[in-house]
Amino acid sequence: MNTASYLLIPRLSFWFLRHGQTDWNVARRIQGHTDIPLNQTGLEQAAQAAKVLRGVGLTRIISSPLTRAATTAAIVQEHLGVPLHHDDLLKERAFGAFEGQFRHDILARHNRGPEESYQDILPPDCESTPALQARIASVMATHLQAAEAHPLLFVGHGAFMANLCEVLGLESQIRFQNALPYQFTPAGTGWQMTTHHATE
Repeated sequence: MNTASYLLIPRLSFWFLRHGQTDWNVARRIQGHTDIPLNQTGLEQAAQAAKVLRGVGLTRIISSPLTRAATTAAIVQEHLGVPLHHDDLLKERAFGAFEGQFRHDILARHNRGPEESYQDILPPDCESTPALQARIASVMATHLQAAEAHPLLFVGHGAFMANLCEVLGLESQIRFQNALPYQFTPAGTGWQMTTHHATE
């Protein structure tokens, strides 16, 4: 974890929503900056997330401009009626030569099982972890500090979210679900993350 990045993020509660499902999610193809739209399930997931978020008092939505995130954010915004802003710094990690490839193919080429990590075998043209985490800390700090009212909702991507958790000292080696609202709250000297499902 980058200590400087950790200290940069203000200790203010916020929400994070990974985009809804895409066909590449289903096939387990690496997306990165490749601009893939939501599938029908993803559209429905976004609408369900909006129902969960309706009563939490969100004041603003900041989204990645990639289609899968921007569409998710627009669906939530339609239900909540709060301002929506896009920021390029919320884009997914750039995975370089891995983009478009099937996760299991990459792992098989390196004699790894289908559920093992590929984080230590990333290609040279992949965005580095230090660069990614510095970008994450910067964009989160910028919007949290500038907001006149809270909490904010960030709409983005899975690898971005995993590295955000690492920056905050939270468990990052988990598969974050599509369009499931996660709430981040300061707790003691650290942070806690909770998920929120529909009660219907």
